[in-house]
Amino acid sequence: MCRHTMGQAGRTAKSLRVARLLVASLLLFAAAPARAQDLRAGYAKVDITPAGPVDLGGYDLRGAPSDGIHGNDRLYARALIFEASGVRMAFVEADVIEIQGHDVFRRRISEATGIPVGNILLGDAHNHAAPSPNAEAKTAWDSQFASGLLKAATQAMANLEAVRIAAGVGHSRIAMNRRQVKTADADSVLTFDENNSSQSFGQHRTDKPVPIHEFGGVVRLGANPLGAIDDAVQIVRLDTLAGKPLAVMIHYACHGTSLGGRNSKISGEWMGRMQEYVEKEFPGVGAIYLQGAAGDINPRVVGGLDGNPDDVKTTWALGEEIGREVARVYRQLSPAPCLQPPVQIETADILLPRQYRELFQDFKATAVPVPTTIVRIGDLMWTTFPGEQFSNIGKQVKAASPATYAHFMGYTNGYIGYFPEQKAYAEGGYEVAVTHLDPASERIYLRAVAELMKRFR
Repeated sequence: MCRHTMGQAGRTAKSLRVARLLVASLLLFAAAPARAQDLRAGYAKVDITPAGPVDLGGYDLRGAPSDGIHGNDRLYARALIFEASGVRMAFVEADVIEIQGHDVFRRRISEATGIPVGNILLGDAHNHAAPSPNAEAKTAWDSQFASGLLKAATQAMANLEAVRIAAGVGHSRIAMNRRQVKTADADSVLTFDENNSSQSFGQHRTDKPVPIHEFGGVVRLGANPLGAIDDAVQIVRLDTLAGKPLAVMIHYACHGTSLGGRNSKISGEWMGRMQEYVEKEFPGVGAIYLQGAAGDINPRVVGGLDGNPDDVKTTWALGEEIGREVARVYRQLSPAPCLQPPVQIETADILLPRQYRELFQDFKATAVPVPTTIVRIGDLMWTTFPGEQFSNIGKQVKAASPATYAHFMGYTNGYIGYFPEQKAYAEGGYEVAVTHLDPASERIYLRAVAELMKRFR
């Protein structure tokens, strides 16, 4: 079993946390001689950038396919596979938005690798400057995506080797709460959500825009500097036993929306630039970004909102800013071998009450199933959610974890839409208007997750 130790760097990190400063770096496992039972990991990534025009996801504003690629941006499918205590599990992530057919893709990955379907966590970066892949292969790019996904998983399997591991946390403010409260009544030709429906651009464009009255006190999409975010940049560093860089897992909660609905070019968004930055800083390392509870969180600059233009240079700057924080934390970590780490995977379909307005559509469907997987490897734990959970709920999930290093993964193994915290229903706004979930869902969900976590040793 892996043991948690803390050297001078760990004691320094602990004191900084107590002081509420923006630094934390802890060793995860005690050093030990390598043996055949060491924790093993394998990483791979495959380029899935479309070769031609594709429909970009995330906004209804666009009325035409993509018309190019921003700079040298690329989209990738990435896989990181762990083998420990005779158990294999996979993190598979793609630089896209809203994968359609998660279970189909997971079955295919399982057939290709032998990893049980329940041990495969398939997610996306929620990148609004990328297409939405479909398991039914409705386009040529869908087939390219499916092939790239399987190739990444099988290559990662082939690359399995014993590793050293460490975990730590930094902080970043590239994210901002997006539930903006209008301060006063105002008339404008701008719509409530200028990125989805605009009178000046896209399929709803009109030569005769009408003034729209907004009331002070209502909640709309925009920058809310006083709103809550989860600013944790959580890092898991993996090196080979020889001390060479292998992979880095990066957890952070923020929409991929720095490029808005008027953007017509493919981009890896801020998270793609961040991963590129880290890989250049540490030659040989493979980055894999795991999106968090970003339902109410945007980048602090969003093209199309608050008067901001779509400027990919801003996107790249945001990515490099958080990339520097990832690199800072990465350098402070000292990976050590992990001998026969305990591995436990628990799954459940948590049932949440459906929004009242939807009950009349089907009286047999009063609940929304929430497929949930929790994985624990030694002192590391990951909890998944199939959609866009508000950041405060995600922070409560992490706080309830029995593991030292708790991670939350949104947009994973399905998609059920938005999960607002209960107090948001009284405030209103976009996410509340489109959610399938009843206001009581937060407390019911947190209680169910807590019960699921009790299964862990």
